[in-house]
This record gives sequence, C-alpha cells and structure tokens, in this order.
Amino acid sequence: MPGDGSNRVEEINRAGLAAAVAVAAEQGLPAGDPRVLSGRGNLIVHLAPAPVVARVATLTAWTRSDPFRWLLHEVAVAGHAARHGGPVVAPTTLADAGPHHSDGLAVSLWEYLPPSARRPGAAAVGQALARLHLAVAGFPGKLDYLSGVRAQITDGLDALQRADVLDLAVLAALRERHAETLAELEAAAASPAIVLHGDAHTGNLLHSPAGWLWTDLEETCRCPREFDLAVMVGGLGADGAAALAAYADVTGTQVPAPEALAPFARARLLEAAVWTLGMAHQYPARYLDMATRMLAGVLG
Repeated sequence: MPGDGSNRVEEINRAGLAAAVAVAAEQGLPAGDPRVLSGRGNLIVHLAPAPVVARVATLTAWTRSDPFRWLLHEVAVAGHAARHGGPVVAPTTLADAGPHHSDGLAVSLWEYLPPSARRPGAAAVGQALARLHLAVAGFPGKLDYLSGVRAQITDGLDALQRADVLDLAVLAALRERHAETLAELEAAAASPAIVLHGDAHTGNLLHSPAGWLWTDLEETCRCPREFDLAVMVGGLGADGAAALAAYADVTGTQVPAPEALAPFARARLLEAAVWTLGMAHQYPARYLDMATRMLAGVLG
C-alpha cells in the first residue's frame, strides 16, 4: 500500500545485496547464487555457494551515528568467543570477516549455518548465555559501557528528531525518561561490569550440530550481567526462572532476585521502544503498530 515503507525497504535491500556481493568479489568468495535470509533490521545474505553469510547494516544503520563501529565490536567479541570455545556463530575464516565499507554500507562476514526451525528450551538458553559470558570474560579490547542503553537510545532519538518524526514534546519526554533510566542504573546495586551479548533474547540463538549458538552481538558492551539476564528472561515468561537457574549453575553465581533485574528490564524496554520507532519511520507496515504500543508503554 502507498506509504507503507515497502518501496524504501526494497530499495535499501537491493543496495545491501549489491554491497554484500561486492565484498564477496573483493574477498574472492564464490557468491554466484546469493540468497537473502532476513531483512528486518539488517540484511542477512547467504553468499551461496560459499558457506559464508554477509551481515549488512541497512535499516538499523539509520538509528546509529556510526554503524561500522557496532559491527567492528561484534566481529571482535564473537571472534574472541569462538577462539575460546564460546557458543557463537563465528566470523568466517575463509576471508577477512571485516567489517568492510561497501557503497556506503558496513558489511561483515560470518560462518553459514543451515536454517533450523528448532527453538531452545529455557535451560538451554541460560546455559548458552553462561557459556558465552565465560568465553568472553578475558576479551582484551575496549568496549563501551552499556552501549545499548546509552548510544543506541541517544543516537536513535537524534535520528528521530532530525527526521521530524515525533512531536517535540514526545521527544523531550523520551529524553527525560532516558536520563532517569541512566540515573537508575547508576544507583542500582548490581554485579561488576563484564562483557555482555547486549541483545540476549532467544531469537538470537541458532541451532547447530554443536548446540545452540549466539548471533547478533552488535550491542555487545561492558555492563553488569543483570542486563543480559533481564533481556533473557524478558522473552521467556514463566520459564525465566529455569533459565536463570541454569545460568547460575554454569557460572557458579547466585540467582538474582527480581528486584535486581527490574531496572535493567525497564532500560531494555526504553531501548527497544526507541529502536522500534526508528524502524517504524522506515517501514511502518511492519513496525508502526508495535512502535505505538511500545511508546505508550514507556511513557504511560
């Protein structure tokens, strides 16, 4: 339908596909039959017949001041995790994993996993997150502190203001809520900062012959573990307790009380609302209803 954003999405996905194929050619990868696997926030392309997947920052790039930097952190942390036996989809070893600049877009390259309809149980999710945290504990690189709640929201609100998407009063209310959220997290009693996934929901776990593997570490950062735990249980409902117990069993930590996770859960809801508003501006047919509900939820 007119105005639903589909034309823009098709256009940017075509550009993303061309960028992915161009990087494949530069890296000497056979990619004569590229296949789009997903185009929700980033464009995910299997560079068939090569067993390599390209991740292209497309729609998500609109909400970030430096999309390349997010992919750079993702490749670095995932590569470290893979080298230390962590449960991640690894950057490809068949070429330079990047990220690469291609026609104004950021592109990274990853190992290909065949699609699977399997979904993890709660205990498997908790175990996978615990194993990831242990594998990246010694990551030597510099990472921002809580980048999802800080930069993701700041950049997203700035983009919405530049595009004149929201009423100025609504933007002001979101900025005020952001400041309150950051203050609440500073005051929250939590564990020391560690390297996190940053977006540890079950949709970012893929099944493989080696078990469940994490993908989409773009929001990796340093923060108390409670943030990842809050994101993990947020999508599990009543099964969240089983995931927390499994995590604690692997890491040897205590199961956190609900009140310890609550500030991080609220921060995540604000982050998700701002991100979804950015997606709704570009692709209203898919995201507008969701963004409207989430906006009401964080400002209600």
